[in-house]
Amino acid sequence: MTPLIDRILGRDGEEGEGLGAISMPLLGHLEELRRTLFRTAIVAIVLVGAAWAFSDRLLDALIVRLLGSQKALALTPGESFSARMEIALWTGGLIAVPYILFEIWRFVAPGLKKNERHFAMPWMVASGALLYTGIVFAIELLLPAMVSMLMSFGTAHVEARVSVSSLLHFAVKLAAGCGLLFQMPLLLCLLAWYGLVSPAALWKAWRHAVFFIALAAAIITPGDGPSMLILTAPLVVLYFLSVLVAWLLWRARGRPARSRGRFA
Repeated sequence: MTPLIDRILGRDGEEGEGLGAISMPLLGHLEELRRTLFRTAIVAIVLVGAAWAFSDRLLDALIVRLLGSQKALALTPGESFSARMEIALWTGGLIAVPYILFEIWRFVAPGLKKNERHFAMPWMVASGALLYTGIVFAIELLLPAMVSMLMSFGTAHVEARVSVSSLLHFAVKLAAGCGLLFQMPLLLCLLAWYGLVSPAALWKAWRHAVFFIALAAAIITPGDGPSMLILTAPLVVLYFLSVLVAWLLWRARGRPARSRGRFA
């Protein structure tokens, strides 16, 4: 990041290309950062307010998706309000992600070289897409299967009931974890783009990758077999797709097919 910071602060001695040629004093960049944060906060607040207007339906839809005909319990007077506020915050924040990425792009683009800008924009779009894919995967497939399985362990004297706050926290934890784990292809492709790891090394390490993917799935999920398999399977597929994309990026940078990366 130091070369990027140097170019943003105007310390890069080389003449940049396009937007990278624009230099600005430090106070100007701080003022631009302040305006960026202000715009982002305003948009996020507006979207959270809009999500609050639909928070009752969003919360009901999540409960029906996870519990079916069974209702969640509000155990304290303020639990329903807290649950609606939390789901409004998460929904508004997720809707704001594209705008937040756009503001990040606007701020860092002047400090990027032409080839870096061509790489950064697809990377940011892919990051948002993978984040949403992981969250949708968790809500549509992983969470219903996990909640149904875990609540089936009741006994004749143990009735499986769940509070709305515990259900929401459980769903948020799993959805956020899946969204982060689905960023794995971007990390691998970034390492290949900068020549730190070769595609050949990624291919040879597939057994280790599967082990660590399963370990991460065990940490995020309760550790039972079915939920681990549900989460591990798409991540393993993403890993092998990442190796393919890393190979394409490796060749696009003009590196020999059999050359080794720094950590190969």
